[in-house]
Amino acid sequence: MRGEIGWSRKKPLKASDALEGDLGVTGDDADDFMDAFSKRFHVEPGDFDFHRYFEMEGLPIWPFSILTNWLHRRWGIPQYDKREPLTLAMLQRAIALGVWDTERLREPQARRETK
Repeated sequence: MRGEIGWSRKKPLKASDALEGDLGVTGDDADDFMDAFSKRFHVEPGDFDFHRYFEMEGLPIWPFSILTNWLHRRWGIPQYDKREPLTLAMLQRAIALGVWDTERLREPQARRETK
């Protein structure tokens, strides 16, 4: 899947690398990547929430951001003040589980912080 994120085979990847923060995968590219990932590795979407991990494509232009915030509230789409990192380790665990289960996939340190 290196081709989907534009990383050379020569570049070493670590399990702790985050798709958005470390690899620069965000917006529409992140959406395409996660779709290809789930199909290729037969991972059911479960409780996957794109907005938990990734920013949407485009600039937060003032009138537009007010409209989208209102629509999100109206449609009940969760808003996140801070994005959680989606790491390669989480993708590996999702493959092993066969489903996206946020609580089981989160980094062990993040799980301890929420308890």
